[in-house]
Amino acid sequence: MTSKGGTKKKPAQRRDKDATCAALIAAGEVVFAKRSFEGATYDVIAEEANVNKALIAYYFGSKEGFYDSVVATIAQKVIAGVEAATPSSADPVKNFRGYIRALATSFWARPTFAAIIMREYLGGSMQERAGPFEAVVQFYRMTERLYTAGVKAGAFRRLDPHALHLSIVSPLIHFTIAASFRRRAIPKFAPDIGDPSLAAFAGALEKIILDGVRRS
Repeated sequence: MTSKGGTKKKPAQRRDKDATCAALIAAGEVVFAKRSFEGATYDVIAEEANVNKALIAYYFGSKEGFYDSVVATIAQKVIAGVEAATPSSADPVKNFRGYIRALATSFWARPTFAAIIMREYLGGSMQERAGPFEAVVQFYRMTERLYTAGVKAGAFRRLDPHALHLSIVSPLIHFTIAASFRRRAIPKFAPDIGDPSLAAFAGALEKIILDGVRRS
């Protein structure tokens, strides 16, 4: 649509760009989770998004820039959900318990994010560039902040915050990305062991972590 002066209306342009970028980022999340950064191509991403592949470079500059935007967007959404669901009471134990539960729920709701993180751990491009790493390291900052508050309040014993963070996040990533494996394999090969629900797994993880950090 054009104005009387012959120029395109900016609001329409803005909406088109926003919609296209959103479609590309959603497609990138799916494709990067399945194929990794190295295995994803413009053609596959564009087909998933149903847009012209030239728009990836047009809007994001490069494949690296696009990947950084995808990771940052996912991380921001997951972090926002975790922060909203984490209690902010005067009880650091309650807050930390709620944080673990919120992390578990958020990772479970977005398995593509867990898959992307796992691929990065196995040798992805995040190790070479600061952008996506800075997006993901925010999760550590949340763990550190809540844990440190518990230490200052005298509720938690002193531990290595990074080791503690890995003890929380690593099981959550594994539980999330192995869900389809459990659903297929357990009923056929080991039906007696069962497949824990998210609530059961999160509850067990909360107990293990809090039993380890709380002062006796």
